[in-house]
Amino acid sequence: MSIPLPNLDDRTYADLVEEARSLIPIEYPEWTDHNPSDTGIILIELLAWLTEMTLYRVNLVGDRNYETFLNLLKKSVDETPWKLPSDLIESEARSAAIQEKVRQTILELRQRYRAVTVEDFEQLILKDWQQASSIARVKVLPQRNLESSTKEADAPGHISLVIVPANQEVISKQMGELKTWLTDRSLLTTRLHIVLPNYVKVNINADLYPEDGANIEKIKQDAQIQIKSFFNPLQSGTYWDGKGWPFGRNVRVSEVYAVLDRVSGVDYVKKLQISATGQSEDQNTSEITLKDYELVEIGELNFKFKERSGDEYR
Repeated sequence: MSIPLPNLDDRTYADLVEEARSLIPIEYPEWTDHNPSDTGIILIELLAWLTEMTLYRVNLVGDRNYETFLNLLKKSVDETPWKLPSDLIESEARSAAIQEKVRQTILELRQRYRAVTVEDFEQLILKDWQQASSIARVKVLPQRNLESSTKEADAPGHISLVIVPANQEVISKQMGELKTWLTDRSLLTTRLHIVLPNYVKVNINADLYPEDGANIEKIKQDAQIQIKSFFNPLQSGTYWDGKGWPFGRNVRVSEVYAVLDRVSGVDYVKKLQISATGQSEDQNTSEITLKDYELVEIGELNFKFKERSGDEYR
């Protein structure tokens, strides 16, 4: 919504005439004939009419003013100054040309260029960078230096960008180009760090109890697909709105139980164990903690199927 322009002087012709007449007894008491036919009154009315036209022009912003204002708002001083086309004579055509230029200038000003907030960095990387198609996700961590040995400590003035590439082969070269591109758009004192995510390899062991007549091979295949989709950092299907496993989200046994339980043909699940690589599988872990710059990588998937013998499984 545009801000209405103030009325610099709202006095009308009648107000000006009345104000001048009220000053006659003070300035010239001998002047007693205030009839419209009086020469002095005629002069007052004439001057009031001229003054009203001047006030009308004072409240207007002329074409030259618009040209100057719009050129001041240009991003680069090297651009050729904008001027109204000389062939526009009618006021309506000139006004339309000015309004169109104002619209274009406002749209340019609203385009994101500087990277200040987390949203600025995300949009610039995923939408405005010329090689944005090579980056699938980005996590912005303000006041963090993930290239230092103390990743968890606060680092004022530092911003770390965790990049999830769409193509792992080409991203290493582009990370340097991206850092240079963002540095020109960041605040002067900002120190940028662009890193790849740290993946925590998670192993899953579980006993699956199939329904009567279920195809064991199909259940195993579907269970692997669902688990890999659930933890996928990019294409997560029906999970996480298809945007991938959230950065720093802990891996919980209860959620894995729910994923396997929804597999078609599975009656129920027992003895579910999750472990991170390097952690003992015998340890009963109900949750694996991830840091805010970490994602999940699926390791070993070991599913044991229990056969039904009468009313019992064995």
